[in-house]
Amino acid sequence: MRTFKFSLESLRTLRKQREHEAQQCYAQALALAAAAARLLHLAEEELKAAHAVFLNEMASGTVASRIVHLKTWCNVLETRRNECAASLDKARQEANEAFRAMTVAVREREAMDRFHDKRRNQWQRASQAEEQKMFDELAVQRQSGGGAFEKSLLN
Repeated sequence: MRTFKFSLESLRTLRKQREHEAQQCYAQALALAAAAARLLHLAEEELKAAHAVFLNEMASGTVASRIVHLKTWCNVLETRRNECAASLDKARQEANEAFRAMTVAVREREAMDRFHDKRRNQWQRASQAEEQKMFDELAVQRQSGGGAFEKSLLN
């Protein structure tokens, strides 16, 4: 009996590879988004600490030059925090795009798998029908041959 051969197997393999690559890209995008979130958290913590120092210096009556210096430093930290927030937004957008690409790749691979399964089922039904036809022909030959098949087995 012949074996099943799917004519689009190379395309099916390609779809699996694309799905795997899309999964890898999505995982990397999620990792980058998580790193950006950590950087934003650190920037916010540093800004909070700088604001606390600034408020303590204001309350204790420090010289004006020190106050200006601390205020400038807080402004720098705010800018850094805003940049980190923008970076996080961009990383999340890229993760969303990677997720969409991954879902498209999964759908394409699943469609190819369904097509493969459909073809395989058709092949199995055809093979079973062919096999049944062969058994039917053997049975007819056995009945019409007057037991020639059985005689050949006995000899």
